[in-house]
Amino acid sequence: MQASTDFSAANDSEFHSSRHRTAPIVATVSPIANYPSKLRIVLTNASRYWQVRCFLKGKTYTQSLKTANKQSAISAAKQFFHIKTAELYGEQVVKRVDKPVIFAEAVAATLAVQQGRVARGELSSAGLRILQNRLQKTILPYFGAMEIAKINYSQLSNFVQKLSADGLTPTTIQQHLVATRKVLTHAQTQSLIMSVPKAPPIKVTSKPRDSFTVTEYKQLAQTAKRSIDQRISIDTSIGSKRGQDLVDRYAVVSSDLYWLIRFMVNSFIRPSDIKNLQHKHVTVIRGKHIYLRLNLPESKKHDAPIVTMQPAVPVYERLLVEHKARGLGRDDDYLFLPEMTDRGKALEFLGWQFKHCQALAGVGNNKANGSSRTLYSLRHTALTFRLLYGLKGKAHEHSNKQHRPLAGFEGHSSQEELGA
Repeated sequence: MQASTDFSAANDSEFHSSRHRTAPIVATVSPIANYPSKLRIVLTNASRYWQVRCFLKGKTYTQSLKTANKQSAISAAKQFFHIKTAELYGEQVVKRVDKPVIFAEAVAATLAVQQGRVARGELSSAGLRILQNRLQKTILPYFGAMEIAKINYSQLSNFVQKLSADGLTPTTIQQHLVATRKVLTHAQTQSLIMSVPKAPPIKVTSKPRDSFTVTEYKQLAQTAKRSIDQRISIDTSIGSKRGQDLVDRYAVVSSDLYWLIRFMVNSFIRPSDIKNLQHKHVTVIRGKHIYLRLNLPESKKHDAPIVTMQPAVPVYERLLVEHKARGLGRDDDYLFLPEMTDRGKALEFLGWQFKHCQALAGVGNNKANGSSRTLYSLRHTALTFRLLYGLKGKAHEHSNKQHRPLAGFEGHSSQEELGA
C-alpha cells in the first residue's frame, strides 16, 4: 500500500488562520501599465467585482470598481487614481522662489477644483473624465515639463500646429486649448503666473448633423424591419478586437434597431441616452395628452425629464411586449439590446446595424451635400420634423383611443400609416 504524502498535523488548522475573505487573491493582483506600481486592481473572495487599491500619503485607499470586467476595472482604476491624487495633492501646489513650478504640478490642483464642481453639480462626472483624458493623453506630454510661467502665445501656437499635424479637427483642437487654459487659469488664481497667455484663434465651422426626409425615414424604418436577423459583414480586425464570439452573436440586425429608429424620432433623445435608458426611467402618461416621460440618468450634463411625442407610447409598448416574451422588460433592464451588459459595446453594435440598414435603404449620405449620417441624425430628424410639421397631429385628436404602432413618420401632421 502506498504511503500517504500528507505531512500536515491533525491540529494544524488551530495554529494557521485562513486568509480573510477581503484579502486580495494573490493571482489576481494586477498593476496598471504606465501608472505607479502602488496602483493595482485585485479580486477578493468577498465579491465578484474588482477592487482598486492605491497607497498614497502613508495610507492604502480601497474602493470597489463595481465591474467584473477587467478592462473596465482598469479604466475605472485610472479615474480613481486621478481623482484621489487631485484630492490629496491639489493643495500642495504653491509658488516657490527656489524652484520654478512646471505645468504638470498645476494639473493636480486644477483637477481638484473641477472635482469640487462635480460635487456641487456644476459639472458632470463625464465632463471631468473627458478633461482628465485630454490632459493625460495629449496636453501633459507636450506641456508637462515646461515652466508654467514661461508658456506663452508662441508655445500655444506650436501646440496647435502639432495637433493639426496629428490630424485633429478644428473642433477637437479648440477643446484641447480650452482644457489647457483651465490649468493656466487656475495657475493665475494661485499667483503662479501673472496672466493667462492669449491662445491662437481656431476657426470652427458649425456643421449640424444631417436629418432624414420623411421619405428617407420611411425607407429606413421599413428596411430595418425587413432586415431583422440579417447578418452584417464585419471586418475581421473588429472581431479580433471586440471578441469574435460577441461579434458573431450581435453582428445581426436586431428587432431592437427597428424600434430604436422610431423611438428616437419621436422622443428627441441622444444616442448616449439610449445607452443608459432602462425601463424604470420610462413612465407612460395617459391624461389629456398621452406621452412618455423619460427621467434619464445624467448625460452630457443633461438630466431634466424628456417628454416624448404621443407615437412614442405605442412604440415603447410594443417593444416592452417583445422583451417580456424574452423574459426581459424588468425595471432594471435596458430598452435596447438589454442582454448586453457592456453598454458602450451595445451602442457600438446598434451603430453597425444602423449603418448596414442605411446602406440597404440607400439613405447613407445626404444626397444634397454628401455628409454622412449616424444614429445622432435621428435626433436631428425629430427636431427638424417638429419645426416642419409642428407638435400637433391626428394622434392628439384620438388621445382616448387604442393606439396602433406606426412604422413611418408618426410625427407628420397627417399621421398616416407608412407601412409596417
